[in-house]
Amino acid sequence: MFTVENLWVSKAHAPMLRAANLLDIEPLSQRTFDWFEEPNIRRGGWSGVSRIVLNPDAAAQEQKATFLKAQMNHFYGGLARLSRKRLTFEREFNALQALGATTKAVPNVLFFAKWRRGTDTGALLAIEALDDSLQLKDWLLGKAQREPPDESTLCRVLTAIARASRNINDAGWIHMGYSAKHIFVQEEPDGSFRSRVVDLEKSVRHPQARHRTKKDCSHFFRHTPNLGEEQKLHYLRAYFGTETFTSSQLRLIRKMRGGPDV
Repeated sequence: MFTVENLWVSKAHAPMLRAANLLDIEPLSQRTFDWFEEPNIRRGGWSGVSRIVLNPDAAAQEQKATFLKAQMNHFYGGLARLSRKRLTFEREFNALQALGATTKAVPNVLFFAKWRRGTDTGALLAIEALDDSLQLKDWLLGKAQREPPDESTLCRVLTAIARASRNINDAGWIHMGYSAKHIFVQEEPDGSFRSRVVDLEKSVRHPQARHRTKKDCSHFFRHTPNLGEEQKLHYLRAYFGTETFTSSQLRLIRKMRGGPDV
C-alpha cells in the first residue's frame, strides 16, 4: 500500500507543478528519470537528481526549471541514525525551510514529499534551478560561460559568499559542505553579488557559534580552488565584518584548517 506521509507544496508554484504532473506522488515515485546526477547507491538505498523544465513550451527566456531530487531508503549516515533514521532529503528540506525563513542564502523549495510503500520509504524534493547563477567552482576553474573573475570581481564575490555563510551560521546552522561546488553566485545590477548554497542534506544545528564558524570557513578554504592568502583574509574580514581582527577572532582563525597565516 502506498501512502504519502508528508507533502508540502509552494503555493506560488503549485499550478505549474500540477501542470507538469509533478504533484501526483505515487506515479512520480516510480518514474524513470533522465538523471542530471547519476544515483548514489549505498546502504541499501539510492538517491539521484534530475533537471526538469516545468514549462517546456514557453519561450526560452520564460522557462522555469527545477532540480527534482528523488530517493528511496537512503538515510543519513550520522550519529542521529542510531536513534531515528531520517532520509537525507527530509533533512535537507527541514534545513531549507528553517534557513529560508531567515536568509536568502539558500534556494527556494518548490515541493517536498515523503512516501512509504511496504517496507520502502522515499522522498522527493524539488528545488528551484539556479539557472541565472554561476557555480563558483566552474567559474574559478574557467569552465563556466564567463571568464574567471579578476581580482576586483573576486573580492566582491568573496564578500557575498562570506556574508551568506555568516547568515547561515548566525541562524545556528553549519552547512558541513560549504565549498565552491555547492555555491552559486549571481551579479546584481549594482555590481555586487548574490550568493546561494545548495546540497544541505548534511547540514546540522550546533549551539556553539565558534564551532559553526570554524567548520564552514575551514571547509570553504580547503575545498575552493585558487584562493591565495590575501583572498582568504578578505573573505574573513567580510565574514566577521571588520578590517582588524580581535584577539579572539585571531585565535579562531588559527584553528581553521586551510586558513590564512595571521
